[in-house]
Amino acid sequence: MQRVHNVIIVEEGAELNLVSGCASDPDVEEGLHIGISEFYVGKNAKLTFTMIHNWGKNVKVRPRTVTIVEEGGLYMSNYVCLTPAHDIQMYPTVKLMGPGATGRLNSILVAPPESHLDIGGKALLESPGAKAEIITRSISTGGTIINRGCLQGDSAGAKAHLECNGLMLADTGRIYAVPELDARTGNAELSHEAAVGRINPEEIEYLMSRGLNEEEATATIVRGFLNVNIEGLPDTLAKKIQDTLDSFTLHHGM
Repeated sequence: MQRVHNVIIVEEGAELNLVSGCASDPDVEEGLHIGISEFYVGKNAKLTFTMIHNWGKNVKVRPRTVTIVEEGGLYMSNYVCLTPAHDIQMYPTVKLMGPGATGRLNSILVAPPESHLDIGGKALLESPGAKAEIITRSISTGGTIINRGCLQGDSAGAKAHLECNGLMLADTGRIYAVPELDARTGNAELSHEAAVGRINPEEIEYLMSRGLNEEEATATIVRGFLNVNIEGLPDTLAKKIQDTLDSFTLHHGM
């Protein structure tokens, strides 16, 4: 069992870029990861938190994260999971408590066979002018993905958007989108977009007409689908993620 407790404080006007890599040893046959994270983003401060997960096929993962963002603060969370995992369940909560506070949650998920990913996020827009964005890109190659997202507008002028898009690349597997919009004031602007499906054959045919074979055309579409802009990554890590995506798209087929 891994037990981790993170407490991160970014004081007024400060900026922090935090990259967290969680993994299990290849020889571990069975395991449990419990990670508690408490983040505080002060007035006009900025925190970019990137979590890269690399687990084994029989590891259960239970991260628990709460973030408080004060006036003018910005919290950006990037979550990437491209390798098999037996069971992941996480639902980070962001409390936007100061005027003009902003929260952004981005996730890139791949679920191979026998993987179960229950991933979500919740933004509480508690102050005037608070803004939030939750964006998830998920691919099932035989595993199960549950995309959860909740936007709660408690204050005047709050604006938020929720986007859950999934791509099925196998006859087995499951992608389930659960968007929630909870407006508690008359002038909150909350929106959501959710779509799950397969690659449109017309898109493949178009790229093939431009000189690509079917495998190259499919890989290009999948790579573009997974292209969520992750800010604040060191160049070496950004390249590693891109190389992994390239390897994944070629391996599957595509």
